[in-house]
Amino acid sequence: AGERATVAECLGADNPLFKRFWEPLAVAVLNTAADEGAASLLWPVIRETFGRGEAACRPLIARVGLSESFVDPALRFLAGRGVDFFANHRLRALSLEGDRVAALTFEGGDAAIAVGDAVVLAVPPRNAAELVPGLIVPDLSRAIVNGHFRLPAASGDFSFLGLVGGVAQWLFVRGAVASVTVSAADTLAENDAAAIAGRLWDEVCRALALGEAPLPAHRIVKEKRATFAQTPDQVRRRPPTRTPWKNLFLAGDWTQTGLPATIEGAIRSGRKAAETVIWSGSRA
Repeated sequence: AGERATVAECLGADNPLFKRFWEPLAVAVLNTAADEGAASLLWPVIRETFGRGEAACRPLIARVGLSESFVDPALRFLAGRGVDFFANHRLRALSLEGDRVAALTFEGGDAAIAVGDAVVLAVPPRNAAELVPGLIVPDLSRAIVNGHFRLPAASGDFSFLGLVGGVAQWLFVRGAVASVTVSAADTLAENDAAAIAGRLWDEVCRALALGEAPLPAHRIVKEKRATFAQTPDQVRRRPPTRTPWKNLFLAGDWTQTGLPATIEGAIRSGRKAAETVIWSGSRA
């Protein structure tokens, strides 16, 4: 696919396979409608899953929450190696001197950056653009809406299900809780939580054959800037890891990772930033 081609243009929006497979897959992966999503970002996902055979296509589902699966182990790993972690310290500014970052200004004060040390800036694109002079970043975003519902009883038939023909793309079941995810959800997110809950619960009931079960205890979560809009124009705005300042590096799923803005893309960006710091001779 060319750099400016969309998923719909490449795969043809009129065929049944597109509606039942390619479109829901593309929307879920890109968090962008198929008629505007960049085909160049869907291809690496296909190459690294379908292209590598059955083993690469197995879904991995966290037995516990993502914090317990990723964040907490990472913090323990860092703490065991003498790394200090400070939460709720918002970065306000970078002090730039010549070709390097000399200090970081946080709400609680400044932190000097020693010669030979490196700064890996892993903040949302809007914040990065405010902190780094002249930095071009993706400037359009797309929403994701998640709904979590208490089921009448635990369902052990399956742990997740792909949905076609409705609003949501995925249904996850963990014990007596059903969770649905709606990608490219900007329009849906404009509704109030009660309206969203009713609509999503109807899809849960149909998928799980619950009949007309009354709306149970639930929670609706709107992430209005979940990812950047992964259109061809926005993809061209993704910056590289390196910056004009020799000790400043970027990380985030919105940088040039070669993947969409996903957890896998975020992990790859972190590895890429670490490798770039090592090769530069700096200390992160």
